[in-house]
Amino acid sequence: MATKEFEELALDGSNYPTWASDIKITLASRGLLATIEAAQAGVVLQDKQIYTALALLRFYIHKDLKAEYLMIENPRELWDTLKERYEQQKELIWPEANHDWNHLRLQNFKSVADYKHAIHKICSKLKFCEQESTDADKIEKTLSTMLPSDRVLQQQYRAKNYQVYSRLIRTLTQAEKHDELLLKNHHKRPVGSAPLPEVHNVQKNTQKNKFNGTTPKNKFGKRKHNKGQRPNSHKRKIDNARPKNDKCHRCGDFSHFAKNCSAPKHLVALYQKSLKESKRSGGTRYETLQSCIRGCPG
Repeated sequence: MATKEFEELALDGSNYPTWASDIKITLASRGLLATIEAAQAGVVLQDKQIYTALALLRFYIHKDLKAEYLMIENPRELWDTLKERYEQQKELIWPEANHDWNHLRLQNFKSVADYKHAIHKICSKLKFCEQESTDADKIEKTLSTMLPSDRVLQQQYRAKNYQVYSRLIRTLTQAEKHDELLLKNHHKRPVGSAPLPEVHNVQKNTQKNKFNGTTPKNKFGKRKHNKGQRPNSHKRKIDNARPKNDKCHRCGDFSHFAKNCSAPKHLVALYQKSLKESKRSGGTRYETLQSCIRGCPG
């Protein structure tokens, strides 16, 4: 008996109904219930049974009660004394339990499990006060205190004509679980939203677009090119940058530009003179002079 299996009897006796039920169960499980009941003919109790029951009673009462009833050595006498002292709790528990029952509402609880726990707690107090509610009372209390938005469900439940309260609670619990599942599915994919693409379709489209003739882009949105390969636009820029006529305007040679020209001055003068004369004559050129200039050292 090192650890207590249930709560000890409080000094004010507020938990006496629960304590009395727990202590009876404990004594009965050990075959000692006869030690607190009225003496029966033919039943002989041994000293070991008497003192074991007495030890259990003293172990599960408040320390002040233990000191107050220190001289009592009979478990039945101690039980009767405590019962007489705290039996008046019925007069205190009954008004409170009746108030809780009258103000009990299913719509005030977040779940059916919370409501079921509360109604069992109230009914246990009413049972201790010998005013236990019947299954019909519990069913009517449950159906009449549902949310106004559930009036259609209320009519369906009434149509089933439940006779056992536990069956109604089981049905309400199942309906609650189904509603939670529907809400989860709704939040996962709201109404009107398109389904997410499947993984194999994404891979298929990616491989398909990989060879569609377009250059892939990097993370900055720019086109990626292979090393050693330049786009055609770069080639076009280089071609456009080259002059259309790669000819020296001093001597007329095509092998170098004017800044690199090293032709003698007299040949340059002859070439320039020929250009002027060709313009006057309408484009006629002197071939002997052109050949002479092209033959000059570069």
